[in-house]
Amino acid sequence: MIKITRLRKSICPELHDEDMQGNLPAWIFVPIHGKNHWSLAIIRLHNDDAWLAHLNSSQGTHDPEAIFHVLKQVLYLIVRIDPALVMTGIMNVEQQQDGHSCGKHVLQMLVGAARKESDGLDRCLGRRGLDI
Repeated sequence: MIKITRLRKSICPELHDEDMQGNLPAWIFVPIHGKNHWSLAIIRLHNDDAWLAHLNSSQGTHDPEAIFHVLKQVLYLIVRIDPALVMTGIMNVEQQQDGHSCGKHVLQMLVGAARKESDGLDRCLGRRGLDI
């Protein structure tokens, strides 16, 4: 838990010490750009557990396994979480009907998660057997 407390403090130094005791999960939103397309990765850290989710409004444009691989390595370097223990999930999201609205979709997904529709992410990932 010390590792994630340190990470939380480095990301958000204005958090109070009582918020740092592992009671609140740390959420990290990572916009991904490649092949002229944007998607969103979400990292959730709680105590010594971590999971990654990939949200893509145009399936097939980004390789989620490659994204998970890189983010697991980053988590290992920053907070020393064993990549083999990080759970992953691909979220089903509304698919864009054109070739240019991916940025708008990423922002909508990010705002939705940040408004505590993350509760819905928790339930959805929990149904997939991810320990959240």
